[in-house]
Amino acid sequence: MITLGLDPHPASHTVMALDESGVSQGHLTVPNTEEGLMRLHEFSARLEPRRWAVEGAGNHFISMFVGQLLSRGDRVFSISPSLTSQYRARRGRKKNDIIDAGNVARALLANPQLPELNVVEQQRTLQELTRTQRRLSEQLKATRGAQQELASESPVREVLQRLIETLASEVKKLEQRIREMVRKIMPSLLEIPGVGPVVAGVLLAETAGPKRFATADHFASYCGAAPVERGSGQNSRVQVNPGGNRRLNWALHIVAMVRLRTDGGRSRAFLDNVKSSGKTQRAALRVLKTYIARELFRAMRNAIA
Repeated sequence: MITLGLDPHPASHTVMALDESGVSQGHLTVPNTEEGLMRLHEFSARLEPRRWAVEGAGNHFISMFVGQLLSRGDRVFSISPSLTSQYRARRGRKKNDIIDAGNVARALLANPQLPELNVVEQQRTLQELTRTQRRLSEQLKATRGAQQELASESPVREVLQRLIETLASEVKKLEQRIREMVRKIMPSLLEIPGVGPVVAGVLLAETAGPKRFATADHFASYCGAAPVERGSGQNSRVQVNPGGNRRLNWALHIVAMVRLRTDGGRSRAFLDNVKSSGKTQRAALRVLKTYIARELFRAMRNAIA
């Protein structure tokens, strides 16, 4: 099996092919154009059997190529940048696109349990909607903060107020479109405590189907919510997983925060019980997020059963 690691960028893409032992079988850098994508297909055609490890496969500047791969039956795995960075750190300070492409492939070689990507058009649209909504929401929050720091007589306040009104209006429109899509795809998600339309949209957009994951624990790990063991000799400890899909991790955090405020104290009691075993507030919150990830996975699996 040849693993093709792809490091995509808005202007160019770099691929490196590794065999099962991690030995390079060649690399190629092409411009992000139709001709460049064709050269990637030609490069991979001679490598059989093959699979693709694509860093950030949901990014808009690589989505066309990923769609082409899936349509022709190639196996595609999305590798999060945080996972790639772990292999970069292990292999020294040197960095370029060829090295990064190799590290993307090595991330898949070292983590064969990663789920395959199965992108559908609705998922890609939801990704664009939810990611844009998040960016505009952050801009809206920053603009409001900037306005509050100004003196009341500042002429800039009026400019920022117009920007705030525009951003707020566009964010509301995006949220309405996300709600409509969620209701068409999996309306039962909106019945889960703490899950609003934006969180539900993120779950559907970033998961690409719960059948990709063998168990709830695999899904929790993909969300970066499952703890990882770090040990050597007689020393062993469990720490937070720095990898995983950070957008899904954000969604779990939102659900946890909402439940801590609104579920009648059940989540707070769970948190206090975990803390009584010696865990810190942050560690106890991570445990709560792990349980929420498992619950959401089961709910999504049941919805398509």
